[in-house]
Amino acid sequence: MKGPLDRTKVMVRHLPPMISEAAFLEQIDTVFKERYTLVKFCPGKNSQQRQSYSRAYLDFKRPEDVIEFAEFFDGHVFVNEKGTQFKTIVEYAPSQRIPKHWPKKDGREGTIFKDPEYLESLELLAKPFENLPSAEIQLERREAERAGAVKDTPIVMPLMDFVRQKRAAKGVSHRYLMEN
Repeated sequence: MKGPLDRTKVMVRHLPPMISEAAFLEQIDTVFKERYTLVKFCPGKNSQQRQSYSRAYLDFKRPEDVIEFAEFFDGHVFVNEKGTQFKTIVEYAPSQRIPKHWPKKDGREGTIFKDPEYLESLELLAKPFENLPSAEIQLERREAERAGAVKDTPIVMPLMDFVRQKRAAKGVSHRYLMEN
């Protein structure tokens, strides 16, 4: 953990909810341009139910710049278009760690051009497609097939065959009893 004199990361709180990062940096860059290395801006929200302030994290190159920035910007007042005043607070960031940029490469990047399914789909897309015949032509073909086709035999399922045999057996025994 960094000691109190080694801290270089600060947090600016109570910024107006609708301020943009560009407007915030414009205010800072008048005096502190090229003196910080990292800016992370978190925009606020201004809704009917609740208002949340914007905030920004800055990492300075030297601890002396932090002290000068705090003296200059702590208590700075922003006024929005409605006349509401926002008094900023500058304090050390809770975490002094700086996020590292890890450019991870995906091992699958560029391999799609070797994939056989992808290549097959490209070939299918490259072929000219044949339009289906119109609805009238399809209807005429279907009617011609029905007229010339022999009536299909019904599909007999084992369960239906069993039920038919049971009914037939009951009908025979029932008729025999009624006749005698």
